[in-house]
Amino acid sequence: MARHIIQQANEAPDGRRTAPAALRNAAPLIEALRHRLPAEGRVLEVASGTGQHATAFAEAFPALDWVPSDVDPGQRESIAAWRRESGLQNFAEPLALDIAAPWPVTNGFAQAVLTVNLLHLVPDTFVSRLFENARETLSDNGRVIVYGPFLRGFDYASEGDRSFDVSLRARDPAIGYKSVEAVSELAVEAGFTPVANDSMPANNLLLSFAIP
Repeated sequence: MARHIIQQANEAPDGRRTAPAALRNAAPLIEALRHRLPAEGRVLEVASGTGQHATAFAEAFPALDWVPSDVDPGQRESIAAWRRESGLQNFAEPLALDIAAPWPVTNGFAQAVLTVNLLHLVPDTFVSRLFENARETLSDNGRVIVYGPFLRGFDYASEGDRSFDVSLRARDPAIGYKSVEAVSELAVEAGFTPVANDSMPANNLLLSFAIP
């Protein structure tokens, strides 16, 4: 099973968890995703965390069926609570999905796969599994989109990024920032073509890849 650090969040009596980072970056992500997601179809969100993003995305993109997922049962309970509270019809029940294992979906299940703030929290070996599983999940011309902090070559975008990466590796030497180049190479090896590299607030990036 893939292991990753679960970010701290507050939990409401109804089971909904709230993480500050998700509150900060939801709006910029929605604006960027308007140019990267398909106009219609199904989006599989990998490692949806608290469910805040899934709720915001399902509301912002009513023509898309949003399928959240997470490996952690507690996070899936939070996602389900957010889903119940939202009442959104295009917001599916969360899947139990592990990026390090085969995904419980059929070929062509989704038109896009999205993951937010995951790659720096998992070991390097799981990045290739993400792209391999996404390739088997997507329909023709499907896209995989990843958001988060990245190295540019061997360089950090800021001293804050350097400090954060050092703190992550101190907790688990197997995790930490990945370079844009390494992630793109793994995507190409899995059968994708780079489409876009969008700059985001706080030095983060939104990387988009497509099946040619």
